[in-house]
Amino acid sequence: MSIVDLLRISSSSLLKHKLRSALTLLGIVIGILSVASITAVIRGIDTYVARLLGSIGSQGFIVSKVGIPKSEEEYIRALKRKEIDPEVAEIIKASCPSVAYATPFIRTSADVKAGRRSSGDVLIEGAGADAQYIADVGLEDGRYFTDYETRHARYVCIIGHDVAEKLFARIDPLGKHIHIRGHRFTIIGLHSQMGTFLGMSRDSFVRIPYTTYRRIFGKPVGTEIAVRSGEPEHTSQAIEEVRMVMRRLRKLRPGDDDDFGILTSEMLMRMWRRISSNIFVVTIGVGSIALVVGGIGIMNIMFVSVKERTMEIGLRKAAGATRKDIVLQFLAESSLLCLVGGAFGILLGSVGAKLLAWKTHIPVAVEWWAVAIGLGVAIAVGIFFGVYPAVKAASLAPYDALRYQQ
Repeated sequence: MSIVDLLRISSSSLLKHKLRSALTLLGIVIGILSVASITAVIRGIDTYVARLLGSIGSQGFIVSKVGIPKSEEEYIRALKRKEIDPEVAEIIKASCPSVAYATPFIRTSADVKAGRRSSGDVLIEGAGADAQYIADVGLEDGRYFTDYETRHARYVCIIGHDVAEKLFARIDPLGKHIHIRGHRFTIIGLHSQMGTFLGMSRDSFVRIPYTTYRRIFGKPVGTEIAVRSGEPEHTSQAIEEVRMVMRRLRKLRPGDDDDFGILTSEMLMRMWRRISSNIFVVTIGVGSIALVVGGIGIMNIMFVSVKERTMEIGLRKAAGATRKDIVLQFLAESSLLCLVGGAFGILLGSVGAKLLAWKTHIPVAVEWWAVAIGLGVAIAVGIFFGVYPAVKAASLAPYDALRYQQ
């Protein structure tokens, strides 16, 4: 029997019971849908995170109080560590030959006003003049604050695109003024647009000199020091130099563990991959349960089909059909049923992921290999759960099968 004949017979048999076939598909559709949609989202975020962390570059790294803890207990202990002083950035820059730039980053949120307009919950970043050299994304217009303005805590600022849009609409914001906690700032720079991450805007911020930040908001909490080496090949040496300086500043003895963390883009990417792989494993588990339930439904429906078509099987065997022909016929039916369910699951999962991206701006990426694996898994489920009913049908003796409904 040719493949075309198998598909024709299988499809006509399934179409005779449309509602029953459709209900049987649900488990397969749900299983493939959940895996396909989560895979699309995770792959999209993987690509975005890689690009985002790539903006730090191979020459950049961050010194933080917490670092990347390996457990909840370690995280709780890290929270009790001494805060990093923003002035450490200048010490690192002066003491480490391999370091080209170093700047503190301090963050909080506040309302920002300009005339009658206001923008709530804006990220306020305190940084040094070297912040302009840390990331690859720079200013669209204007200039950065200088070392002089940082040392003397001047009220100058750089704003993100969202803040410019909300407070000044189509007006050029350079030279205009905004108010933060009653203090008037002069806008000297407009930052290039950076887009969103996980549905959250990266352009709703105001960056000010960290000395001005401390004057307004008091003692900083959660200070990070962003560092950049002079050359890519000097980054490892820069990390070791910064580690030695930090240990000396924090008076750690030779046997003591570091009470600070040094993060590179590679470390952060590994951390995200570990998180995303755990999410993916959970999704695979949920999807597998749905596929097993769907597979059991397939097996059940095939048993019913064997029962209903006992005389047909007898006639075909009496006409010369072999056991192999009968087995292939029923396997083709179960596989076709699962293939259709898998196709619907992939289609719905992809559409759902795209809608999620459209509504929340979470990036997605529908990969061809994920589609191929989804369809392959669906066919495998059909074959696995269709084998026993198919063998059961093929084992019927022609005489008993013909006599069954007489």
